[in-house]
Amino acid sequence: MQIHFSYHHVVRNEQLDKSIQLNIRKLEKLLTHFSPDLVHLNGSLEMNAAGKKPSCSLTLSLPTTRLHAKEEGGNVLTDLQACFHQIIEQVKKHKQALRHEGEWHRGTLKTAGLETPEQPASKTRKPTAGRAK
Repeated sequence: MQIHFSYHHVVRNEQLDKSIQLNIRKLEKLLTHFSPDLVHLNGSLEMNAAGKKPSCSLTLSLPTTRLHAKEEGGNVLTDLQACFHQIIEQVKKHKQALRHEGEWHRGTLKTAGLETPEQPASKTRKPTAGRAK
């Protein structure tokens, strides 16, 4: 995985670096099936012009899609963790879509011998007489 982080008016410290490395390890576990050369993570930590509200944005480029997360307002560290959490959830959802898990769900119930509850029989209506011409 190729990783690039930029810091704009944010002091880079050991705590931020540890948090980034920890979350990158979590992401790498989810991305083992993708070619490492084709996976790019870009992050940006910045303060607004007044220097009061930090914001964090992450973009993860995979061969099949591009995922993005952005957080503003809180603490730099909490915003960073929230962004990584969003990206991890998006990766999980994307992998489910790639595996077509929604289509497999119904098939596994039938093959496992489990039956779905039967629908009540709908009442049949008598055809109504059409208008006389």
